[in-house]
Amino acid sequence: MFVVREDIIISINRGDAKAFEQLYSTYYVYLCAVATKYVYRTDAAQEIVNDVFLNVWNNHETLIHPVNAYLIRSVQNRCLNYLRQQRIQEVSLSEVQESLLNIRESQVEIESQPLAKLENKEFEEKIYVAVNKLPPKCRDIFTQYLYYDKSYDEIAKANNITTSTVRVQIKIGLSKLKELLEDIYPLFLLVFNFIQK
Repeated sequence: MFVVREDIIISINRGDAKAFEQLYSTYYVYLCAVATKYVYRTDAAQEIVNDVFLNVWNNHETLIHPVNAYLIRSVQNRCLNYLRQQRIQEVSLSEVQESLLNIRESQVEIESQPLAKLENKEFEEKIYVAVNKLPPKCRDIFTQYLYYDKSYDEIAKANNITTSTVRVQIKIGLSKLKELLEDIYPLFLLVFNFIQK
């Protein structure tokens, strides 16, 4: 990541708009990437980053060099506020959505990246073992859904069953996995993107 020189920051302190534009163009894309990691929506990430820069300009006299850590922390804090606001607005959150919001908040607070757990063999092994403990019919349907990314309709046709049967089996699978995986269950939901399936 590029670092803006101290003389640029001093110029911004004096209200130099061109110096501010240089700061903006240097960090904008990077900060959008940081925000997207937490809020998972490009439009929300861009809005958060623009809000941060607006705040920087409104308080340009107080900006100090180096700015990297300050800008990143500002974006992270706004991401956390955004996630909390989402919880207030979406009153009818399902259990899965609630779990995702909780884990996204904790991501911001502890600055970790849960998706890196995908590289963790121990994590993968726990998922594999848990799925294999499901009842045979449930395991078969859940495996098609989880690992082969098939829709309810596709699974129903392939197994000559109704879509509602598939839905019930997936629900049973998730319920059993919640018991088996315990504290890593929300992480499992996030990694396998259940919220959007």
